[in-house]
Order: sequence, then C-alpha cells, then structure tokens
Amino acid sequence: MNDQNLEPGKYLHTLAYRCTSGLVGDATVRVRQLDEETGKLWSTFTSQCKKRFGKEEAQAPYTIATTVLQVITGGYVYFEPTGASPFLVSRQSIDSDLLCKAFTLTHGLALGEQVETIDLRRPPELARRIARTRERVFALKEHLAGAKGAQPDAPNWVYRSVGWGLAESLAATAFKLSNGREITLRPDTTGGLVALADPWENEGGGRYAVCRTSVRLKTLPNVQHPVLLLDARVSRISSSLIFSSTALAVQPGEGHPVLEVKLNGRGGAKTIPRQALQALGRLKMDYSILRTIADRSEREQALRERARAFKEKLQFPRENPGQVWPIPAKNYQHPIGTGVGMHHLRLLRAHADAVFGDGAQHLSLRQSAMTLPRRPTDPEKVSAQELKRRKEERERTGSKEPLRPRGSLFPSAESLCTSVDGAGFKKLRIACLWYRDETRQRMLQTFCRAFGLDPVGLDTREGAEVDLYQGRITAVFHYAPDFLRPGRRRDRAEALGDVAASLRTRDGVLVGAWCETEFPHGDDFPDVDARDLADLDAKPQTKTVLARLDAPSQYLIGRGKEGAVEPGGEDHPAQMALLDLYRSLGVTDERISHALQGKGGFPVDQTAHVGVHVRQQNRRHGEKGEPKIVVTATALVPPQTSQGAWSLLGWSSTDPVWRPYRSAQNAFHTHPYPEPSAEATGYRQKWDGAADMVERALGDLADELDGAQYTVTVDAQSARRMWDGLQNLRLGEQPGQAGSDDNRIRSRYQLPGARLGADAPLAVIRLNTEDDEVPQPVSVTHLGKKEGAEPVEKDTSTLLFEADTDFGTPVWLLCNVPRGYDGNGAGRLGSKRTRWEAEKSVQSEDRSKRRKGEMPQNFYAMTATEILPIGGPSAEAREALAAMTARLCHQTLFWSDRARYPVPLHAARQMDLDHPQYRREVVDSEPGSGDEEQEGETME
Repeated sequence: MNDQNLEPGKYLHTLAYRCTSGLVGDATVRVRQLDEETGKLWSTFTSQCKKRFGKEEAQAPYTIATTVLQVITGGYVYFEPTGASPFLVSRQSIDSDLLCKAFTLTHGLALGEQVETIDLRRPPELARRIARTRERVFALKEHLAGAKGAQPDAPNWVYRSVGWGLAESLAATAFKLSNGREITLRPDTTGGLVALADPWENEGGGRYAVCRTSVRLKTLPNVQHPVLLLDARVSRISSSLIFSSTALAVQPGEGHPVLEVKLNGRGGAKTIPRQALQALGRLKMDYSILRTIADRSEREQALRERARAFKEKLQFPRENPGQVWPIPAKNYQHPIGTGVGMHHLRLLRAHADAVFGDGAQHLSLRQSAMTLPRRPTDPEKVSAQELKRRKEERERTGSKEPLRPRGSLFPSAESLCTSVDGAGFKKLRIACLWYRDETRQRMLQTFCRAFGLDPVGLDTREGAEVDLYQGRITAVFHYAPDFLRPGRRRDRAEALGDVAASLRTRDGVLVGAWCETEFPHGDDFPDVDARDLADLDAKPQTKTVLARLDAPSQYLIGRGKEGAVEPGGEDHPAQMALLDLYRSLGVTDERISHALQGKGGFPVDQTAHVGVHVRQQNRRHGEKGEPKIVVTATALVPPQTSQGAWSLLGWSSTDPVWRPYRSAQNAFHTHPYPEPSAEATGYRQKWDGAADMVERALGDLADELDGAQYTVTVDAQSARRMWDGLQNLRLGEQPGQAGSDDNRIRSRYQLPGARLGADAPLAVIRLNTEDDEVPQPVSVTHLGKKEGAEPVEKDTSTLLFEADTDFGTPVWLLCNVPRGYDGNGAGRLGSKRTRWEAEKSVQSEDRSKRRKGEMPQNFYAMTATEILPIGGPSAEAREALAAMTARLCHQTLFWSDRARYPVPLHAARQMDLDHPQYRREVVDSEPGSGDEEQEGETME
C-alpha cells in the first residue's frame, strides 16, 4: 500500500489482488473449446451411464477422464464437458491420437466393457469429436484486460487455469518465517500450493497435517478485473486411505505438481478408480503413483478384514505418509487443530507481494462511517485514567476481577415483556422438560442468572409455576423421561401425557418449551448399527410433537462435554439455548430497536427488513426422488410507536402464509419438507418455481405492510441460481436485457420482487460469506490526520470497510474476529507465530510454569461478510443499508457475539436448520486412527 496517496482513515489489507495482464505475464494454456454437438454427445453418454449403473455411479466417466488426463499431461488439466461452453484446458499440449484413445477407453469402461476388448481403432463419435477439436494456444493476459465500466467476462477456462502459473511462481521462492526458517511450497493440480516437505506433526508423533494455500480467481461486484484470492488452511492427514475422500500424491519425475486424486468406493473400501488404472495400463502410460495408491488401499482393507476376523481393534501404521497423503472427508477429532492463524496470513501476503512485484495491485478498502451498537455484553467503557487506577488496584490487592467487566448476556425482563405484549399476550411461560436432575438444575441456574434471582427457596416441584419476573414471566418444570430419551418409540405424543395441556398457548399466555436432549450413544444401544443411531434421536421426533401443539422449542444437551459444567461457572450452552428459545418465540427485545436506530439521512428504523433463505436438500444415501428445495423467510417489522417492540413474521414454502414467527416456524416444523413440483421437469423450471413462490410471498407481505417500504436480504451462494441479477456479471442489467452469453438459459426473475411494481422492495441486499469468494482480511493500517504521523498497524478489526470499486454501486466488507481468537482466555493463538513455530506443552509441578501445547489448538483468523445493496433510492441510502446490515450482524437475537448473517436472514435460516428433517448424516469413522471418538474399534 502506498500510504502517501491515501487520505487519513483506516484501511483494510486483504489477500486479494487484481488479476491483470501484468500479474500473469506471458503465461499460456492449451484449450479445446467443444462445440454444441459434442456437448450433446457427452449428455447422451452420461444418460447411458445413469441407465446402466444408477445416478450415483453416473459420475464415473468424469472421474476416469480427469484422472487419465491428469496423468497424461503431468497434472495440469481441467475438463468441463457440460454447461454453455464445454472445454478441455491443459498446461501442456495433448496429442490428439492419445486423447482419442483415452476417451475411447473412458467411454467403453464406463459402459461396462472389458478393457482388453475395447477396439481403439474404432473410437465412438464422442471420442473422435473431442480429439478432432482444435487445440488452441491462448495467452491468459488477453482475457484479463477487463472492459472499462463493466464486470469481467472471461471464459470459464481462464478461471480454472490461471492459478497454475501463479502457483508455480509462488512456489519458486521459499516461504520465509519470522525466525528465518524457509518452508518449501509445491504446486498442486488444483492450482494451489501444498507444503508436503514441512508437515505439521503432533507432539506424540505419528499424526500429520499439511498447509495448503489456495489460489483462486473470482469476480467482485463492480470491479472490472477478475480478482485473485489467496488463503491458507490446515489439511489434516488421515492415518488410513480407505476412509478418506481424496489423496495428495507425489508424482515421479521433476517439475510435476502434486496430484490431488478423488477416491472411489464406500467407507472402508476407498481406492483409486479401477477404470483409470485399466485405461492407463492399456495406453502404456506411467501410472505407478496410482498403483501405489491402489496397493495401499488393498493393504489397509486386508488389515480391516483381519481385525474383523479376530475381533481386534483396528489400527493403521502411523508414519510419515511419504508419497500418498490421505485427506478425510470430514474434520474428525484430530490431535492437530484447525486454522493457520493471522500471522501466517500476513506472511503469505508479504510473500505474494515479493513474488508478484510490480504486478501486485491490491484492492483498496477504507473504513466506512458507521457506529456499532453497544451490546449488553460488551466490556464496560472506562477512561484511560480509570483503567490505570484499576490496574494499580489489582496489582496491590491481587484481585482477579476483570478490568472492564462485561454486562449481562440476557435482554432485560422489561423489554421481553414489551415484546410479549406487542404480540398480543399478557404473560410468557417457559415449560422446562427434563429427565436428569443435573439438567433441571442447569435450567434453574440459567433463569436465576437471567433474571437476577436467588435460587434458594425457588420451588421446582412437578408442575409448580416459578415466578421469574412480576408474574409476567414464569417457568414450570416437567419430568418427561419417556418423551425425551433416545429410542425407537413412536408414541412420543402419548408419552407427553397430561403435560401437553400446559404447553398450549392460550388464555393470553405465550408458552415455549425448553427440553433436555442427547444424541443416542452406541454404548447405550449395542445392537444398533452406528449408521442407524440417528433414527433413535428423540429431538426430531419430539420437536414435531411440540410444533403440533404450537409450542416453540429449544433443546439443551444434557450429556457429554457440553453438559459438563463447572460448579458456579458459566454455562454457555444453557445460556445460548435460552436466548435461542426467545428467538423461536419471536421475541425481539430492546437490542434490536437499539441496533436499528435511524442513522444518517435514511430511515432504516422505519423500514421492514425481510430475510429469504433458500437451500437444496440433496438426497441421502438410499433415498429416491429429486432433491427438494426449501424456502423460508422472515420479516422484521418496525413498531407502530417509538416505545413499542419490533415484531418478527415468518413464512415457509410448506405453509406459504405470513404469520407471527413462532406460528410460522411451528407450521413449518409440523410438515415434512415439500416435495418437488411434478411440473418442474428441469433445473431452470425448478428454480424458477422457487423464485415464483418468493415473488408471491413478497406480494402478500406488501399487502400486510400496507404500503410501508421493505428490503430483502439474501445469501449470494444459494440465491443466485434463482435470480440472475444477483450474479456479478448481471449487476445493473434490466429484466430481459441480453448479456454476452445469449445462449445461456436465463432465470425468469431478475431480482426478488422486481416484478411487483409499486410493491417491489426498496432494495435487495446480497450477502456473501463464502471464504473462497470473499477476500481474506489480514490487518488494518490507520493513517492519522496529523502531518508526518506514522501509520499505526492493527492486527484485527471489527469495522465495516468500503471497497474502492471501478464503477456502479460500492461493495462493503464487514470484518469479524472470532470469539475463539479474541474471547476471554483465548490466547490469540496464531497472532504472533505460525504452526511451524508452535510452542510445545510444558509439564511442571510448578503450576505457573505449566503450559498447554499449541499444536492441538485452533488458530483463528478474521473472516469477512460481503455486503452489496442493489437498488435503493440513493448512494446515501445504500450506505445506510450496508451499515444497517452490519449492525444486525453485530447485534444478534440468539447469542452474545456477532453472526455471519443479519437477524432477519439468520432467523429464516434457523427455521430450516431446526426442522426435524434437517439432520446430519452419520459419516464413516476411521477406527483406530484417532479420528474417531474412541481410540479403536472392536470388530464384531
């Protein structure tokens, strides 16, 4: 950053670079742009595979082709046979005759032919057309110039291949640590970097993780060049290959990138695609590295079978992986923590700056004029003089009292009552359903903390009402083990018995249910397969029963680590559960009105704010039918009077009527996820149908609001397939306006509510929280107003920054500092050193000298939420809406700290996440490797 050319203010540094011709230099790639007829032939081929093997195996030809081509080319190749512009791009030239043979084998093997019977002299038309397609050499810089005043519109192959040369440039220079140590980076076939020569190892030895650096090309709103995004992460290495999803493989020979290979097969039998080995063997190519992977898989499967036969614990050898580094599908328990830390990211930025030299053009992001609402849990504000006095007092007395104590986590009882009154009720009752006395005590202690009560003398007998606040907020405890415990029982409603009557909202009393739960444990159900344990989970079953009673519910885990609470300590799980129960009840306390107080010239406090959540529920293993689309929405509506509370409405595609949030959520949870429409036969029709539902919902809401203005907030990742106007390339287009890819099938709706005329939303606010699409923040520079003042560098920030865009509407980044980095006792791991410099644990009889090792712990870094207001009456209004969105992320309903989504979108999303059918799949564990809960597995 050239500080001399900048005005005073705070500037955010990120790992984002404008990808200009100067950055890529003279790098070239080889591209075969497949024509429409070839694309149709590939679609026919895929349909044949679906018919023969079923949908899951239909991806086999793609895996065969890409694996074979990567080995043929030495690694740098990407094949995209579908979409509007299918292509094959590679770093090296591919011989057409060899390419024809490779696709001939791919075609035959995928359709079940024996490899030795495939006639390479009679290739199918698909293989001939791909091989005959002209291979053209393109200079990347010719496609990165960027049209002035327009979004970049580079071909897809540019985005897939630009990282290859840049990663090699970054790897050519050693990555230097602050202590002078040099780390060797190697390019990989994804276009990123991996530090295989310098893995991280746990203190006990035998367990590994590696640093992987991503090099991605993306677009940012209203920036005319594509933007190169760098980031780094920890990839844990599994002790076994057969339970892993991918593997990193070191190819023989010099100059080849590390190969990332997708593994095939089910858990416990993962290996290299067999057809790829057969194809490469027939082509007489060197596939020794793939054979190495296959051999290891066979050895591990033999170990597993032996353990089963002798009923022994399955354990795999723990040693440096050498050539093959397996990566598990999920982040299981592992002795090496996640995250590389802030210091690592700052070193990565310095490394990239040095390598890129004059070609490095950073994005400029300057702090926006926004004040954040003071939350009740924020540290007390004290003057520097008072802080000094308190420090001296602490040193003199040895006190451990915090210098700046935090306020209460909970909203005031008065504001809860105001919200309850605004919803038309006279009283709030919380029904506590429990089956362990420990959990009952935790609930009671949380109430005491929330309402400032003394637990001594409080009566928690069965069915006795406990007064929490002036008779207007009460609690009642019910012992309900048969209703709550895990098991196969299907008569949950009957097990609830007479308690059901006290859970109904009636006679002016609003009721919410706070329930104990636990995930079923294998030790309690020894005859149940681990994959079937989820079916015994009582939470989804009981949630449906309570929803039918119109009783919003929240659950508290009463077993395991979350349930283990130090006496007198902070019970964070219970506290957050109570807050989230308030959210389920639709209670909006004074924190929301405080966050939405009018700032500047645009009245955000007089505008309703809608959040629309969209998700595709993919089929689980064994399920049939098309994926389901889930749509939920909420509306945060301003009060009629200045003293009133904001109200929260809800809507869902299952029950498409605007209701009070609690009722809308209960109606949604009462029914299964909606089945796909029989009329929606294709991708475009399916998502247009979802957009049509939202359009009708917004029209209905406009009638409810009786002319009041409203905004709509959506998540970019899930919503842009419904509305073209959310995509960077389509920003600013009018409905029906043609783009550069006229052949592309366009969505029916440009933006949410765009066709509603006078009832259309005032603005649409697009959020993006995807780490691989949003620039990674690393630090902040503060330039003072005084002439000659030195810049002040800060490691982190929680502020809102406006990007210096080239045209159109600005985009803002809200920086977030995770609680794990900056919370009490967090230690800010990774702020001053990398994992290569992590301190080891120290055991000592002297308690003051003891120290936990740093390698097992998580190293946190800042994250960022991208905020883009689309539309709006003025630039001032858009800035106010960006600030409003940031403030509603900063002040949440459901816990004490910041969220990635603002209140309306979070509440809509949570309706879905709390649905009884939203359940995590039971994934394959890796017995004996330390990646599972138990150290080993006894084979029965």
